[in-house]
Amino acid sequence: MDQLPAHGKALPGVLLPTFKAYAPLLQSQASTIKSVKRETFTYGPHARQQLDIYHAPQPALINGRRPVLLFEYGGGLTQGGKSLPVIPGDLAHANLGAFFALNPGYMVVIADYRLMSHGAKFPSGGEDIALAVEWIDANQAKLGPEPIDLFIMGNSAGGIHLSTFLLHPDFAETRRKVLNGSGTRLRGAILLSVPFHFAHAHDTRPPAVEAYFGDFEKNSPLGLLKAARQRQEAPLDFVKGGCRILALDAELDPENDIRRPGRDFIKEWLEMEDSASQSALAVDSMTGHNHISPVLGLGTSNEDEEAWGHQVASFCDTIRHFRPRYE
Repeated sequence: MDQLPAHGKALPGVLLPTFKAYAPLLQSQASTIKSVKRETFTYGPHARQQLDIYHAPQPALINGRRPVLLFEYGGGLTQGGKSLPVIPGDLAHANLGAFFALNPGYMVVIADYRLMSHGAKFPSGGEDIALAVEWIDANQAKLGPEPIDLFIMGNSAGGIHLSTFLLHPDFAETRRKVLNGSGTRLRGAILLSVPFHFAHAHDTRPPAVEAYFGDFEKNSPLGLLKAARQRQEAPLDFVKGGCRILALDAELDPENDIRRPGRDFIKEWLEMEDSASQSALAVDSMTGHNHISPVLGLGTSNEDEEAWGHQVASFCDTIRHFRPRYE
């Protein structure tokens, strides 16, 4: 972590140096990471729609419910996978799965989604998350016998897709399924270093953004939040259903791509003055990390690198101590 500031904050410049810095840290923990049982399943009709489940050896049951974390990785809409070959040994993103399985005791689901090379176009990212959520709800037995407390974490582009799932009207029915009843319940969403809009984005981003979004102002997470506020009375459906939001960025995230848009999203959210909306949003930052390093820091067995993972688990576990409302 100490060497990260030297690489700057611009996304193209930090990518490869960050992977290079973390590769030996993860390789030194390979046996621990690999010790966690992993299974792969298909969750949709496209060849890309597959997910890995990492099984917690000792699931952390609270109120008789089993925690499941669905993780959606980043990659700028054009790259990424549930396993990244850039670090040898199939360790990334297995490190994240192992961290949450072994430490807070969460079942972890890491799902591939369609990239632009697979024909992805807005709102396909939200469609893929909806399919993964529907699969989890329909296959609870593969995750354990107890009802599920579901949390979804989206990093960067994965956070764009998570925002689409939460805010786009096309996914209202899937949201309704996991916001009611005593089975799978969506309890929280973690928006991790998300580009909430692109008005000030780095000049390498707009071609991919325009190709995916079409109208990237309207279809960005900030644009979707504004539209959802106009379409629905506050609180929004997922807030009314008891889902809470953690917006989390990194100290070394690029200002114009991530941190400034994040502040704009938070400002828009706080325009909803009802108590449920005001209480549903938590905001924090990851000290010392850049845009790439948080996910790679998990599973390194380094307290500073992994602190944000415990931060997320604490957010989730606090929610879990309150029983979901069965509507």
